[in-house]
Amino acid sequence: MADLVTHAASAILVKAATGWRLPAVFVLGTLAPDMFCRVPSIVLGGIHNYVTELPPVVTHIWQPLHQPAGMVLLAYALCLFFQESTRKAVFFNLLGGMGLHLVLDMLQDHHGAGYQLLFPFSTHAVEWGLMGSESTVYWAIPLAMLAVLVTRKRLKRETPGAF
Repeated sequence: MADLVTHAASAILVKAATGWRLPAVFVLGTLAPDMFCRVPSIVLGGIHNYVTELPPVVTHIWQPLHQPAGMVLLAYALCLFFQESTRKAVFFNLLGGMGLHLVLDMLQDHHGAGYQLLFPFSTHAVEWGLMGSESTVYWAIPLAMLAVLVTRKRLKRETPGAF
């Protein structure tokens, strides 16, 4: 949970610093790799462990969605749910959010698992290991509070009298 909070809060802060167009889509982009890769893997892994045995492909087929090539495909698939006139902007905001997600994850140490940046052309894994994978717990609350303050300030400017 803390990881999703840090991803979302970081996305809000990046969007506030670089331009505010389609911030919700950008935030969705930072959450999508975990929501479409980690969540199905965890749920199906639980079913495998506690309900009925599943073939390994069922629990692992989602992993490419957490790699750059899979993120491009995921961004494309998600942008199809938006109006045709906004799809290009939506695609690039989703992809930008997914790129931020990847950079934030690469800061962590996953005990050598890393990220296959050139998958499917290479399985060489990369991670910078600057902090432990559970360190997001310590960053979640301060980043979330800062994101709320930035968003509130932005909304106050855009809708005077609302706050």
